[in-house]
Amino acid sequence: MSKKLFITLIIISIIFVIPIYWAAITSFKPSSEVLSYPPSLVPKQPTLAQFTKLFTAGDSIFTRYVLNTFILCGLSIGMVLILSIMGGYSLSKLAFKGSNIIFVIILSIMMVPYQSLLIPLYDLMNAMGLLDSLFGVSLIYTTYSMPFCIFMMKNYFSSLPNTLRESALIDGASEMRILFKVHLPLALPAIATVIVYVFLMTWNDFILALNFTSSNDVRNIQVGITLFATTRFTRDWGLINAGATFSIIPSILVFLLLQKYYVEGMTAGTNKE
Repeated sequence: MSKKLFITLIIISIIFVIPIYWAAITSFKPSSEVLSYPPSLVPKQPTLAQFTKLFTAGDSIFTRYVLNTFILCGLSIGMVLILSIMGGYSLSKLAFKGSNIIFVIILSIMMVPYQSLLIPLYDLMNAMGLLDSLFGVSLIYTTYSMPFCIFMMKNYFSSLPNTLRESALIDGASEMRILFKVHLPLALPAIATVIVYVFLMTWNDFILALNFTSSNDVRNIQVGITLFATTRFTRDWGLINAGATFSIIPSILVFLLLQKYYVEGMTAGTNKE
């Protein structure tokens, strides 16, 4: 790596880190220091008061937002894993007529911006009675995640040698047994990649949750923070930054825990036969 490129990357990294750093330090400042001038780069009197207020304001409504988001992530990850593993294995290892066409259709769906489908999807969810429900919203996340996740699982299964399946078939194993006993243990990197992808998409989503939820019993953490900024907590920037800081912690933890497998899963097929 050249020196100029290294310096450029450092500058870009600093630009991206500054907003995160500012939100973090603001969340540890007392209310009297949040809007003080000149602003301080380090809290003069660090405090957890903003986080205490965050989880107690509005009858602890923020706790409900966090719980809703975890439920949405769990439901979405579970459904995506089941469907993408089955779909990826079928397209990779089971030769059937039209499988290539189906795979091309799945890839083409990835190019459709989800914003263009919001109105018809809203009408469909309304007709099915699934608006403003955790299960309904998780179905939407599952639908939007499926094309990439099937693509990921299909590529990873294709990178595994066919001799594994052939040997198992000779021993009399069924396709389901081959999938769960032979291929699935080897596909942990791809599974980790799917988990990270779906978790980050679901946890950080704002547009879909804003359009398909209308009550605090279903709203996620991102919409909740926005409501803090636009309603009764309009001027409490310490509270808003505390919510933003808290919201990035789970994403960082999930990525760090699964980083090794995530990188291997994303590069599947590029360094394997």
